[in-house]
Amino acid sequence: MTTPGWQRVRFIGYAIPTAPAQMVPLGSPGGGGSLGGTYLGLPDAESDIAGRLGILRAAVHAAREALPDDDEGVLNVFAVPEFFWHGPQGPYLFGTGETDPVDHLQTLLEREFPADEYADWLFLFGTAITAQADDPREVFSRATTLVRNGVVADLAARYRRASGEDQVKVFDMVEDYLEWGHAHPVLQVRNRALLMGGAPLGTPRGAFGGRVATTEKYVDSGEDFVLWDTTGRADVVTEQMIAHAFIDLSAGDLKRRADDAHAIARLAPDAAAPVDVGVEICLDHTDARLRQGLPRNRWPRDAGDGIELQLVPSCGAALRAASVAVAAGGYAFNVDGQFVVGDGFSPTGAGPVFGVASAWGNHVAPANPRYQAHTQLARVDRPASGGDAKSPSSTTATFERLTADDVAVVGVPLRAMTDTFFAGGGGAVHIYGLREALPLSSS
Repeated sequence: MTTPGWQRVRFIGYAIPTAPAQMVPLGSPGGGGSLGGTYLGLPDAESDIAGRLGILRAAVHAAREALPDDDEGVLNVFAVPEFFWHGPQGPYLFGTGETDPVDHLQTLLEREFPADEYADWLFLFGTAITAQADDPREVFSRATTLVRNGVVADLAARYRRASGEDQVKVFDMVEDYLEWGHAHPVLQVRNRALLMGGAPLGTPRGAFGGRVATTEKYVDSGEDFVLWDTTGRADVVTEQMIAHAFIDLSAGDLKRRADDAHAIARLAPDAAAPVDVGVEICLDHTDARLRQGLPRNRWPRDAGDGIELQLVPSCGAALRAASVAVAAGGYAFNVDGQFVVGDGFSPTGAGPVFGVASAWGNHVAPANPRYQAHTQLARVDRPASGGDAKSPSSTTATFERLTADDVAVVGVPLRAMTDTFFAGGGGAVHIYGLREALPLSSS
């Protein structure tokens, strides 16, 4: 493989709705809410992964066919929203001694997108949800599971009948009960993002020995999982049953191994101009996970002024200015599977989004406009200083002006079984820098 020499970068976001089917919102999903719904997918994890991989393949090929023939020196960054990979019970469930579905998925992804064909690509393949359960039937029939699901279903029903202050108080009760459930989980779940390079991934000390690395979410949301199944199923994992694993970030968020829970890796570590990238899953971005770690990270930059690419896969989030941990000239890129941004329903646009000057693209499912997705790109002018945004000595990043001309929309051919996996259809691809790729700060 030739040594990468990227001078420019292009961002490709797969805007596909990844929220559950039959959504019934409580509160305001995407801004402190929860929801009922039902998970789509196939009961067998390998069959489910194969079906979703076919949809992903169509999106990658659609993007690749749209790119210009003369693409030398350009790094293509392709990203997918949170929750792209899951089964009809929510997480892929597996027992002790069984193959972790994420390990199987990694093997398939490396085979599907080989390095010799995608040498100048960096993929963020969304997130995969898993949980270890040796006897799922026992988990779902356990007394605490039945009690929790009954309490939340009853509160949700009363919330929908209430109005005004009564509704606010009932929702407060739901949130309090979810917090208690997170503190006393029935299942520990893992929400892992999959990062894969055409070039190796690693650290300044060298490559990991492979092209794929994972990172893991740690913040418990109120809407990562449904509160109740709207079809009446009892064998699904609900929000009140789960917690994410604790991740020790006291020494920063730099990866040591490809499969550890940390978030910052180096693409092409042996190249003259490697690229440092951090992945922050949904609410972890709102919690400023990467920015808080800046003072504790010994690399990527000696000055500690940030990474070059900050990738945020989400299902209910947008970029947050106080959370951006990117160096001057670097980029923050959000791909979301739940809502639209900007002026609402325009397919592309540019301007401030929750205080972040950015270019953006929206997708609304033609058959059901409740199912939405967006992509959002921002380029940092002046980087943040300090890890704590509220410290008097800290400053928040500022952003360069991007234009809607930087965003192109490419359709994704529908596959016969798309609605088996995604309630909002096959989505669309948004390409930032299709006609003229953007400058890469590492060059």
